[in-house]
Amino acid sequence: PKYHTPSYATIVTGFVVAIPALFLNLTMVTDLCSIGTLFAFVLVCAGVLVLQNKPDIPRGKFKTPYVNSKYVFPVLMLVGIGIAFTVNKQSTMDFLTNEKQVNAPADIVTSLNKEQAKEVYAFLAAKNPNTETTDLEALLSSLNENETSYKAVVDSLPIDQSMKYESGFNLFKHKIPMWIFLISLVCFGVWSWRQNLSLIPLLGLICCLYMMAELSIWNWIYFTCWLLIGLTIYFGFSHKNSKLNKV
Repeated sequence: PKYHTPSYATIVTGFVVAIPALFLNLTMVTDLCSIGTLFAFVLVCAGVLVLQNKPDIPRGKFKTPYVNSKYVFPVLMLVGIGIAFTVNKQSTMDFLTNEKQVNAPADIVTSLNKEQAKEVYAFLAAKNPNTETTDLEALLSSLNENETSYKAVVDSLPIDQSMKYESGFNLFKHKIPMWIFLISLVCFGVWSWRQNLSLIPLLGLICCLYMMAELSIWNWIYFTCWLLIGLTIYFGFSHKNSKLNKV
C-alpha cells in the first residue's frame, strides 16, 4: 500500500522460480532468466516507440532524448550488411546456405556411447602421446583452438559423420531465432521510416532482441511454453478479476 508495488506477487514468484532452480541445470536456469529479462526490455523499448506518437497519454518527468531514426537506422543497416559480406563473408555465406558445421567438443562427446568414447579417446591419445588428461571432452577441446586443424581432427575420428557434423534441418533449427531477428530488423526499418521513431529505444530494442537470438532454439521453445502458460492464466482468471477491470 505504501509503495504501490505487487509485493505478494513478487514473493510468490520468487519462490516459484527459486525452488525449481535448485534442481535444474544451471546453464538452463541462467539462459531462461536471460531470455525472460531481455524480452521484458524488448517490451519496454517497444512500448516507448508505440507511445511516442500518441499525444493524449500522461507523460512522466523523464523524457528519452529524441533522435529521428528515419535516416540513421537505414544507414546503420547498410553498414551492418557491408560488414557481414566483407569482414565476415564466409560466416555469412555459411549461414545463408545452411552449410554443414562441425559439432562442438561437448556435442560430440555427449553423442557417444561408452565404447565409442573409449575408441575416440584412444585415437586422440595416439595422435597426442604427450597428453596427460583422461577427460575426452577436455582433450578434444584442446584441439579446438584452431578451426582448420580442429575440423581435420574431427573429420578423421572413427565415428559416424552424423556425430561429427550438423546439417539440414538439425542445423537450420538453431538459426531460427537469428532469422526472426533479421526479419524483425527489416520490419523495424520500415516502421522507423514511416513513423520517425526515436533512435535510442529502437537501438535498445534491437540490441536486446539480438542477444535473445544468440540463445539456443530450446531456450526459445521453453520460454514460449512458459509465456503461453502465463497468458492462459492471465486471460483465464486474472483479466476478469483484475482490480483495474472492476473500476
